[in-house]
Amino acid sequence: MKRFALLLILIGLPLSHSFAQISKQVLFLGNSYTGANNLPLIIQNMAENTGDVLIYDSNTPGGHRFLNHAVNSTSLAKINAEQWDYVVLQGQSQETSWSASQMATEVYPHVETLTTAIRANYDCSNPLFYMTWGRENGDANNCEFISWVCTYEGMDDAIYNTYMDLAEVNEGEVAPAGAVWRYLRTNHPEIDLYTADGSHPSLAGSYAAACAFYTMIYKKDPSLITWNSTLSEADANTIKLAAKTVVFNQIETFDFTTNLADASFNEVITNTDVNFTNTSTNFDAVSWDFGDDNTSTQTNPQHTYATAGDYTVTLTTTKCGKTATTSKVITVTSALSLDDESLTKTTLFPIPVKDSATIQLNNHFSTVTISIFDMNGKRVSQFQYAQTDTCNLDVSHLKSGVYMAQIVTETSQFNCRLIKD
Repeated sequence: MKRFALLLILIGLPLSHSFAQISKQVLFLGNSYTGANNLPLIIQNMAENTGDVLIYDSNTPGGHRFLNHAVNSTSLAKINAEQWDYVVLQGQSQETSWSASQMATEVYPHVETLTTAIRANYDCSNPLFYMTWGRENGDANNCEFISWVCTYEGMDDAIYNTYMDLAEVNEGEVAPAGAVWRYLRTNHPEIDLYTADGSHPSLAGSYAAACAFYTMIYKKDPSLITWNSTLSEADANTIKLAAKTVVFNQIETFDFTTNLADASFNEVITNTDVNFTNTSTNFDAVSWDFGDDNTSTQTNPQHTYATAGDYTVTLTTTKCGKTATTSKVITVTSALSLDDESLTKTTLFPIPVKDSATIQLNNHFSTVTISIFDMNGKRVSQFQYAQTDTCNLDVSHLKSGVYMAQIVTETSQFNCRLIKD
């Protein structure tokens, strides 16, 4: 297998290129539209210019359709050769402008075969659809059969809609080269995107397609690229700004992938010790934030809090580069002792209580906070008072059982047992 790897030394790169390096593995399955001007190499040069890495392979026999690639032993072997980040799928230049009934048998089933094979090899691989363009003056060969392809605009509209639908149906992404071409044809007709046949891309046309691919693969602004191939700086900058406008500024429009990650957890609290169990079902990596400036990347961590209180615990899971997050407020308590000396300093009545209880303190306090905990250490109620030595508690909502009342003042902490009838 012919593979190309780009190794970069980042020392000395301009400041604008100092963002984190991204490495991607991409397989290109297409035909002469992909092979023309060596589109993958153009994308690789762009990646190198912005401090990134592209490792790629390709199979691009002339005139190949989706149905050909779906049974092509070379294409299928290459799909299974690596854990590709993307597998680019490009149909024959006319087939995505045909009627819905014809594509229902000649396009869609074969694209499904390819995307199934891609994800069977590596569940994080995404199909990346190469949206091509209408022919310069429409499709004269098919004009008598399907009227909308008689003009560039009609053919281009059909191709755009088909590739967007293929990506949505197969939960993939689109590299909208054709949309960038449409913008350039409308706003900068002086840039010739076609070769003499009115179909294949000129170098400017391939450069425009590469800008669309670069943006979708790396999710970066193509105007940061300073490598212009052999184009004039003016033309290259115009093309990059077109790709920024059409692709980067609305990048979510062309991403139909789903978030496979999910996040959920349970916890067992014993005083200030908490055992967390990650109950998520689909993840590659996890990150915990315990709400006290401590974190963990363990799947099922155990954490001890320094002090009792309420903490917001957040679990973030990652799957195929996408994340899911869930948060939960937990209450941890200090160990409560029934024979604490402080029991002699306070009186709770009646015993047992029904709907209300009174706690008589041995002194007058400026602030009093009373927290009621069940015997598992979970706080079930909290009351606050000011300038008092007598606290009346509404406990009508509590179930029958034994509880612990923790009384915290500005100077001390008391504990006593509360029995609910």
